[in-house]
Amino acid sequence: MNRIGLIIPSSNTTMEREFWETLHGHATIHAGRVFLENVMVSELAALEDEAVREARKLVTAGVDVLVYGCTSGSFVKGPKQYSGIEDKLEKLGKPAVATSGAVIRALTHLGAGKISLITPYTRDITEVEKAFLENHGFEVLSTFHASIVANLDIGMVKDDEVAEWAMGNTHPDSDALFISCTNLSTFKAIKRIEEYTGKPVVSSNSATLWNLLQKLSKKIELPRLGMLFSGK
Repeated sequence: MNRIGLIIPSSNTTMEREFWETLHGHATIHAGRVFLENVMVSELAALEDEAVREARKLVTAGVDVLVYGCTSGSFVKGPKQYSGIEDKLEKLGKPAVATSGAVIRALTHLGAGKISLITPYTRDITEVEKAFLENHGFEVLSTFHASIVANLDIGMVKDDEVAEWAMGNTHPDSDALFISCTNLSTFKAIKRIEEYTGKPVVSSNSATLWNLLQKLSKKIELPRLGMLFSGK
């Protein structure tokens, strides 16, 4: 059984849960936490160094892969921030995935050039993310932001509400929907949104899970997580 070293914001209550529920019997989750209360540039910018310190600890637990599970914390400093984080973690001797990089890879894998972006963030963070996606060659046709600042509050949003955000804010010409934030609960909503919109749905957590399984050369049938995992 594989061991996953997961580094998340201290106020994240979702990513561990979704990974534990999905990977039960396949992998164990070993988490480190970096201090974050609010999804604001000033707090997000301070996470990276602490994440590397947490990763050093997780390596001592014999993990097979290191995962930096924060979306905004891996793009807020620029379009290549995620790759810099992955490089730092891989210098510790383990393959690594940062969520923003996983998102780029997942959307590319699906051939999705035009995106509808759904976030729980404030407008300013959402605009930074839009620019991040556009810098990587995607056309963002529409955005929705819920203007939630406290990360703990983001973790309290129900899957049904996330589905409503997505289904009500999908551009008809988009190739895919991207639902951002590792603290936003999405795994019970993805299939429902895909069935309603007819478009593939990628969330921060689904992309990260997909990418880390690639790093482990591990394939698991997860039809409830939609087209990214079905290959359709």
